[in-house]
Amino acid sequence: MSLLLQVENIHSFYGQIHALKGVSLTVNEGEIVTLIGSNGAGKSTTLRTISGMIHPKKGKVIFQGEDISKKDPHEIVQSGMVHVPEGRGIFPTLTVKENLEMGAFTVKDSKLVEERMEYGFSFFPRLKERIDQFGGTLSGGEQQMLAIARGLMLNPRLLMLDEPSMGLAPILVELIFDIIKELNQQGTTILLVEQNALMALSIAHRGYVIQTGEITVTDSAANLRGNKEVQKAYLGIS
Repeated sequence: MSLLLQVENIHSFYGQIHALKGVSLTVNEGEIVTLIGSNGAGKSTTLRTISGMIHPKKGKVIFQGEDISKKDPHEIVQSGMVHVPEGRGIFPTLTVKENLEMGAFTVKDSKLVEERMEYGFSFFPRLKERIDQFGGTLSGGEQQMLAIARGLMLNPRLLMLDEPSMGLAPILVELIFDIIKELNQQGTTILLVEQNALMALSIAHRGYVIQTGEITVTDSAANLRGNKEVQKAYLGIS
């Protein structure tokens, strides 16, 4: 398994607030790696730093062997990394089709855009049924499907998902996680941030626990599920 992403001792700030304090992690090609932790622990900040929305004050982000720590988000996207943010971030006044086309803004081949759209529809047939519907009129679950499908339009080497189950009914949570697992089986490497730690660890290969901006535990997903401290803090098992 080749190393795809390497995060080395990153320190990130929001103004004077030291949000990440030496976070290090790796993602190998073909893996699902999950980052779990409580609210405010630094999960989303880690993804934002990796995708260039925040530049680390210290440390490196290396993707496909290249230091991307100082690159802007649009440059990082073009290198094959896609970040689907918390809150979905779809365009509510654009149709499903237009949202997907926006996801392929760097793709000049119209036939390739159509092929990738159909690929997304193979996972989310409901979106095809709503292709001309405005994004803002979709249900929460459909908006999450659209956010992921839009991310797939660039055929990413690494897909980073931030809280994909947030606000969804349990049956939709299961559907989204089944699709994440299937995407991975078809070759997409995934870095997953998820409040629902039990679901995340059920599909991941490895995991990291982050607390107050620092990685405190790293292990296989199976071992993390069996870790008594992780069970008590994040899995609701006492």
